[in-house]
Amino acid sequence: MAFSEKALLVKDYVMEHESENITAEDIANALNLGVRSVNATITAAFTNHKEETGEEVDGKPVKVVRPLMTRVAGELEIEDPETGKVTHKAVKFIQMTSYGKTFVYKS
Repeated sequence: MAFSEKALLVKDYVMEHESENITAEDIANALNLGVRSVNATITAAFTNHKEETGEEVDGKPVKVVRPLMTRVAGELEIEDPETGKVTHKAVKFIQMTSYGKTFVYKS
């Protein structure tokens, strides 16, 4: 499967920052892309990545989903600079799967 230029940019950014808790918003800001575009790319190219198994059913190849990235539920603490009040925001951190780290990506 060939990956778009945008998908490869997202993959490279996630791999370079894998030790950090990054969100789609972080990726979008770093790559100057829209958050919706980044989320769509992550879903289509990485979390729903499909591969053929080598088997066929009714003459059609069987495919299975093998995620290359995952979204992990997390939380951020946000402090209001004026009041000092800390609030918590639920987020999804973007991480490569172990399979995604070893997958051979083609453009």
